[in-house]
Amino acid sequence: MDKARGQLGELGALAGKTEAAERKILAQAEKRLAEVQAAIERAGAGVEGAPEAAQDRYLALVTERGQLNTVIARARQALAE
Repeated sequence: MDKARGQLGELGALAGKTEAAERKILAQAEKRLAEVQAAIERAGAGVEGAPEAAQDRYLALVTERGQLNTVIARARQALAE
């Protein structure tokens, strides 16, 4: 019985650490998303006629924005459970 209580205590501590990690992931992803969105807005106007490197950077930012939105959604879902 004592062993089971000890294991439950360890699981509770692990759950707390997991929640803290999810909150940190969410905060960092939201911060980066704001940075990426600002960069997209700066680069967006006239990107069609820009050099290929600028177009590639724009596409990379749009891709990153999508990935960040996925990370944010998963973190919010994990925190809601």
